[in-house]
Amino acid sequence: MDHLFVKTAFEPEELSGLKALFDEITSQRWFDMSDEAKEAFARYLIETFPAGGFNAKTHRSVVEASARMFYSRDTAAQPQNGVVFNRK
Repeated sequence: MDHLFVKTAFEPEELSGLKALFDEITSQRWFDMSDEAKEAFARYLIETFPAGGFNAKTHRSVVEASARMFYSRDTAAQPQNGVVFNRK
């Protein structure tokens, strides 16, 4: 019987790559500096790129585009169908 090997632990270099990208993006002027946004962004990184699935060079542009779309100060209070939602 074949078993699918699933890597569940991050290697140190993977964690340092995720941390470096997290630090770089969250330090940008456009990033929403609230604790909620930072926690949600960290969760997004860990859930989107499971152990063994992250490559900073390959995924940087996708991660930044997602961060700009979902964690930007500009999108924190944007009208959605005519209704303004404010994150606190």
